[in-house]
Amino acid sequence: MAVAVLAFACGYSWASRTPMAGPKPGSSDAAPKSKAAAWLGISFEDAPTADLPPAFAHPSPDGAVRIRQVFKGTSADQAGLKEGDYILSVNGAPLAGRKTLLDTIRSKSIGDIVALRVGRDDKAFAQKMALSPKPEDMRAITRMLVGSPAPALEGKYYSGDAGALAANKGKVVLIDFWATWCGPCIATMPALDALYKNYRDKGLVVIGVSSENMEELKTFQAKARQSYPMFNDIGQLTTRQYQAFAYPTLVVLDRAGVVQRVEVGGHSYQDMEKWVLELL
Repeated sequence: MAVAVLAFACGYSWASRTPMAGPKPGSSDAAPKSKAAAWLGISFEDAPTADLPPAFAHPSPDGAVRIRQVFKGTSADQAGLKEGDYILSVNGAPLAGRKTLLDTIRSKSIGDIVALRVGRDDKAFAQKMALSPKPEDMRAITRMLVGSPAPALEGKYYSGDAGALAANKGKVVLIDFWATWCGPCIATMPALDALYKNYRDKGLVVIGVSSENMEELKTFQAKARQSYPMFNDIGQLTTRQYQAFAYPTLVVLDRAGVVQRVEVGGHSYQDMEKWVLELL
C-alpha cells in the first residue's frame, strides 16, 4: 500500500521569497482582502500582441493574457477554461494587458457574470461565467487538490530514485516540498527521515522536492544525508501543479495516487505518522 504526502514549511510563495501577505503582483486575479473578493479562479501572465498567435490579432500592443493555471472547483474550472488559453477581452472590452482584466474583476462582486472572449487552438469563442469567492487564505487553493489524482513529478532525482508517482500506486508516498533557506523545512527533515526508515518496508515512500539549483541541493545533501529520495523540480513545474504557495506543505496521496490530505507548515513525527498510518 502507498500514500503520497507533500510538505511545505516557510511562509513564502513559490514564485519568489515573498511573504504570504499577498500574491505576486499580477500573478493572479487577486483583489484586496478588505472585503470578500470576486475571483475568476486562475493565475495568468501577460501575452503581448507580438507573442499572440496570428489568429488572435489584438488592438493593443499590451496584448491579452495567457492562463497559466486553472484552480480546481472555481468558476473558471466549471466553465472549462484551460491552461494555455488566451483571454482576449472581458465584457466586450479588448484587454490592454492584465490591468484591464484585473480592474474589471475587482469592480465586480461574487456571483456577477462576466463575458470573456477566449482563444484556444487558433479559434476564439465566447464564454460567460459567474465569479467565485477568492479564498482569504491562499493555502486553501492548495487544499483544492484533495480528491484529485496527484500531478506527476516534473524534473529528476539527484539522490536516490523512487521513480514516477504512477509507478508507486499501491504504496504510501510522502512528498516533501522544501527549500534550503527554509528553517521549518530543515527542522522537519529528521522526522521525515525517521518516518521513512520506520515504514519503508511496510510500503511508505518519501520524496523530497525542491526547485533550487542542483549545485545548492547537492551541497546541502552532502551534509544532511537524508536517506529518502530527493528530487529537483526543474523550472518549478511540479510546485506550480501542486499550487505550493508556502513551505512546507504536506500533501498525502492514497494508494490509488489520489490526494487525501494537504497540510501547510512544519509538523511533528507523531502528526505525520498518524496521517501515513491512516492510509498504509
